[in-house]
Amino acid sequence: MTTSRGELFGMTSVNQSEGLKQPTRQIDPRDLSEVHTLSPLPLSLHCLGGIWSGDLVGCQGGEVQLRLNGFPPVELFQIIQLQYGVSGQKHPLETCQGVIQDIRVETGATDWEGTTDILLHCSTQNDGNGHCSSVAKVLTPIEGEFVVCGHVWEGSFNSSWNIEKADGSNPSTFFSIRESKEKVKAGSLNPKKMGVHSTRLTIEKINGQRIRGFHDRSIGGNPAGRPVVVIAPGYGETKRDYLTLAYYFASNGFHVVRYDHTNHIGESDGLHYQVSLSSMKDDFQTVTRYVRATWPYSPTIGVASSLASRVALKAEAECPSLSLLIMLMGIVNVQRSAAAVHQEDLFASYCDGQCPDSANFLGFNVGKQFLGDAIANKFVTLEHTRIDAESLTSPVIVVSAGRDAWVAPEDLQAFRNALGRRLENWIVVPEALHRLQENPKTARETYRQLIAQCLEHMTQHPSHALIHEPSRIDLGRQNRREKISLQQQAESDVGTGFWQDYLGHFQSVAQCRDYVKLLDHVFHALGPITPGQRFLDAGCGNGNAGLYFLNRLSSRISGGVPFLKEAVQYVGIDVVPDALKRANQAMDSATTEGENTTTLPTPFLTKSWAQVDVGQPLPFSDNCFDRIISNLVIGYVQNPGAALRELYRVLAPGGRMVISNLKPNGDFSGIYQSLVSNAVLPQQREEARDLLNNYGKIRQAEKEGQFCFFDRRQWQSIVATLGSINGGIFSTFAGQAYLIVMDKPAARTQVQRPNIQNEEREPILNRLPVLLKQVA
Repeated sequence: MTTSRGELFGMTSVNQSEGLKQPTRQIDPRDLSEVHTLSPLPLSLHCLGGIWSGDLVGCQGGEVQLRLNGFPPVELFQIIQLQYGVSGQKHPLETCQGVIQDIRVETGATDWEGTTDILLHCSTQNDGNGHCSSVAKVLTPIEGEFVVCGHVWEGSFNSSWNIEKADGSNPSTFFSIRESKEKVKAGSLNPKKMGVHSTRLTIEKINGQRIRGFHDRSIGGNPAGRPVVVIAPGYGETKRDYLTLAYYFASNGFHVVRYDHTNHIGESDGLHYQVSLSSMKDDFQTVTRYVRATWPYSPTIGVASSLASRVALKAEAECPSLSLLIMLMGIVNVQRSAAAVHQEDLFASYCDGQCPDSANFLGFNVGKQFLGDAIANKFVTLEHTRIDAESLTSPVIVVSAGRDAWVAPEDLQAFRNALGRRLENWIVVPEALHRLQENPKTARETYRQLIAQCLEHMTQHPSHALIHEPSRIDLGRQNRREKISLQQQAESDVGTGFWQDYLGHFQSVAQCRDYVKLLDHVFHALGPITPGQRFLDAGCGNGNAGLYFLNRLSSRISGGVPFLKEAVQYVGIDVVPDALKRANQAMDSATTEGENTTTLPTPFLTKSWAQVDVGQPLPFSDNCFDRIISNLVIGYVQNPGAALRELYRVLAPGGRMVISNLKPNGDFSGIYQSLVSNAVLPQQREEARDLLNNYGKIRQAEKEGQFCFFDRRQWQSIVATLGSINGGIFSTFAGQAYLIVMDKPAARTQVQRPNIQNEEREPILNRLPVLLKQVA
């Protein structure tokens, strides 16, 4: 960035030559602007489990500028509460609230260093007599040194949205979401809430392949003539990904048929390596024919997501079978979306004669037939999509994401123009990414909107019916059944060899801005680091977390700091030997570089390494580490609950453990696009593509039940079971992971060693130096 920091937001700034010096005379806090002309106000910002230090550096009217060291995970439109006080005093003098209007990040000497500037628009304060004053006039006269404490309200940003009515006669009409608290009125398919029952289906294609699916329906309801919803899963997804959507429809009186594509992941016949868009189209047409034959007097509604929505669009253009088509986060320009993801035009390369036996397409390996089939059958270009849209006879509801990294807004506008009067409604979800399920709350709100729109479509009148919520018990039971079924036919290979390859291509991620923010979040959530503390990095991989820890810790060191009297003991463990070697070499290089720029007589950090499987009992004694981190690891072990209990066992009383773990049904399209677009060298782009390929394997393994990514409710149960205090669960990593902070009580009885199947008993060694082996 070249912007002057003092003029970053166009507001009155602090005299930078004064640095961080504090006022030397008594200040009248009734004029906060006078304070600002003397020196920044020291600021500590409490944000999602971490504390960032910085300054309140500017104030003009209702605008306040904050500058933080590091990268706090703040978002636009979140609310920050500022408490003004005097150092040493317990209670604040005044408080005010501000909404984040702008965020600017400036990188420092390395990608891991930098500052974040935040512009707040603060509300005016009421003095109790009905008079309001600006934020610069909120304090009362006192003597002492001013300090400011800020608290970010998690989830305080506005995530609501409306439906845009696509009727050309009134294009700007909006309808707000219908809440489930409304009274039941005429027009509801299910006047009473009922349970949902799922029955297995097998539908045979003309070529003999079997499509596996489920029929979901409400118990005791669904008389003849009720509409049938066909749910086509997105590319790289299964019918289980749409279980919640199916149960929303079924709970409200619809029949639902959801299925897995053939030649794809899931339970249907064929290997996913053989998939093509034409085979997906044949699947959709086969299922809709089955539905029309089984329920001949019921209207059929098609729901398709992502790339499958492009498939459903062509299927309907060629052979109409639906009374309504719903496109969720649809891809309308396949060529452009693929280029946005891969940073190269795969289809142009294919036309130029580059026809490899296999290719990675949107995170999954496909055979050479995939690209050729898509081109030959006119799935690829925006022009072909427009032709199909103009050939439709069925009305369409479109749901698009405001932050979709895979779909260009101008392509959506062109598609909208092509639909014309066939477009019944268009729902824009502003904060959503390409995968709607990555935010369960947003997904549920969207499902309610869709059901209301379907009811309105069938009755041709605005629906005022109650939208029933599906039973969590029914959802959980069916989800477990389908998960077990997928586990029994798991195909993906995610053993040690996979992780060896995965970590070997993980170097570029360490420079990704979202990943650096994650490491910064982990570091600040650890709390104070004091001399002599023992620090465990469980599942250290290539050592990125350890390197960040070393970097941030060294920035706090200066001559005379007590870290030099007793070093922090860092211990990194991982199951992959080569990753440990890379971690050791990287930290050695960083330590050597630091020694060349400083004159520290004693190392402030000692490091040790051990090849240990985090999923097995740890060869450490009880209560031996003061700080423990496990960064994006726990979800990959066979028994995450047992692994967490082991980590908690070795955490010392009064210690803190910080865990990061991916959310279920994550959407990494935005993170991946940022990584690829910032890659400069061909090697970096190649590493990013390899990472996308491995991420596809991780997603498949998650669906097969080999990996376990807990939701917030499950994490809350785990934290409560461990007996942790001051536990917190926060969103991180661009909203795609949870950060879990757990403190162990100062007085704690011994935690029982968990039972793990196939456990090999290892001796518990009390002396840490004897256990740990250096990795050359």
